[in-house]
Order: sequence, then structure tokens, then C-alpha cells
Amino acid sequence: MRIRINPRPSVNHFQPVPADLTSIRQPKPALGLGISILVGLGLPIIPFALLSAESWLLPRVETGMAETIPWWIVFPVVIVCVLAHELLHLIGHPGWGRSDRSIVLIWPYRFQLGVCYEGFMKRSRWLVMRLSPLVGLTLMPALFLLAVYPYDMSFFWRQFVVLVILVNSLGAGGDLVAAMIVARQVPAAGEVGIWNERACWRPAAQAGEQ
Repeated sequence: MRIRINPRPSVNHFQPVPADLTSIRQPKPALGLGISILVGLGLPIIPFALLSAESWLLPRVETGMAETIPWWIVFPVVIVCVLAHELLHLIGHPGWGRSDRSIVLIWPYRFQLGVCYEGFMKRSRWLVMRLSPLVGLTLMPALFLLAVYPYDMSFFWRQFVVLVILVNSLGAGGDLVAAMIVARQVPAAGEVGIWNERACWRPAAQAGEQ
């Protein structure tokens, strides 16, 4: 694994894609961002609706002082969610993120963190890598809350997990959109990777080193 601080765009970004690669068509940046935000906002609707129904069917009995959640808890939740989100992407890389092809990208001046893989991986693995934060930080916590009887978990921690689901969903919306684009354009036997900062795919028969 390598770390790059303030990476700059490649000067070869506008070179034609080699004949053995096919560019993955994507929406324009503004449209893609808008779609990702809408999807991210929509992701928690079903689990939150189920949690609300559970709370209505099994209301908590208030005992003692009412519990509250301090407003500042949002900041550590966001930081933890971002780190965990990118870690789940990283360990989805070939070699579980320990390969020299796995890169952690950090932009300190804009408080941004990301990971990328300098190479190609199987379409199935790419999809798992891309969707792992959605499963690990949105779906699984929601299922956990649904499985835990309301009286067995304090109001504070229950709402803490709800906040994790909400924060991660905002980032996972882009992952879900990207996964849908790749699933639609790349054949099951294809491989997905980045060439000069452009998402591309190639037939598995042409695959070389992973």
C-alpha cells in the first residue's frame, strides 16, 4: 500500500484510450453528483421506515431522565464513517489492500480521503469492493437494529447507529450508482480498472498481472 498526498491530475488524461481497453461511459460530473446525492438520500428510507414501524409496535418505556444526544457527536461519527468507508474499499482490492498497487489518496487542504487501485480486477471483485461500505455500514447496522429488541439497547447508542447509517448512506449513494454503471456496461468476464484516471474495462482473456 502506498500513500499520496495532494495527488495531481495526470498530464496524459486526454490521450486516446488504447485499443485493448473500453472506456466506461459515465454521466457528466454535475449530473452524476446530483444522482449520487439523491440515491444517497434515498438509501436510508426503507431501513428507517422499518425502524419507525418497530418503534411504533414496540414503544420504549421511559425510565428516569430522558436521554439526549449532543450535537458535537456528528463530527466524530463523520470522521469514523469516512475512515471505515475507505478502509472497506481498500481491503476489497487484490491482496486485501496490501499490494503496492493499492494507493491511499489524501487531500489535507480539502479534508478529502480516497483509495484507488493501479491495475485491473475482475468485475465481480470490483463490484464487491465498491458495494462493501454500503453493506457494512448501512445494511448490516440497520439489520442489527431491527434484530435487537428496543429495550436491550440504550436510546443513545440506538440513535448513534442510526446516525452512522445516515452519514454512510450519503457516500454510498455514489458507490451504488457506479456499481450500476459497471454492472450494465462491463460483461461478467470483464475486468475493471483505471487508465490515466479514466474508468475502463477489458476482456479477461487479455488480462495480465493483477
